[in-house]
Amino acid sequence: MAQMAKSMIEVEIKVSADKIFQAIKATSRSVPKLSPGKILSVEEQVGDHTKNWTLSIDGKVEKMKERVEIDEENKSMTVFVFDGDVMENYSSFKCNLQIIPKLHGRSIARWSWEYEKLNSDSPAPNKYMDFAVYLTRDIESNLLKT
Repeated sequence: MAQMAKSMIEVEIKVSADKIFQAIKATSRSVPKLSPGKILSVEEQVGDHTKNWTLSIDGKVEKMKERVEIDEENKSMTVFVFDGDVMENYSSFKCNLQIIPKLHGRSIARWSWEYEKLNSDSPAPNKYMDFAVYLTRDIESNLLKT
């Protein structure tokens, strides 16, 4: 049985923690508009509180189904992926995003992943980490225009 692994990245952004957290939290309404090159569609499933995503990751279309838990006080959200392309390589896959306020209207987006590979050939989630950085920068850029 494979062991759980963890990865983390931080992205410093020129948008306030409140502004970027509210934009990301409202995913199905705002994020596809803020990053149309990466988020192709989001479909909310009424009743079971899940979302189906169609994303452009590493130049390929990927689908995933996830459930999100939001912690307003800590400006964080945890995404539990349980179906879709990502699950071809992992038996469990969880992503956490925390927005940390900094001075002068800046913040840090701290992305972390906990995952269990299906086997030793399964890759580390580097392409999802790259996706998170690009998504964060894309959202930042679009929020700075508003």
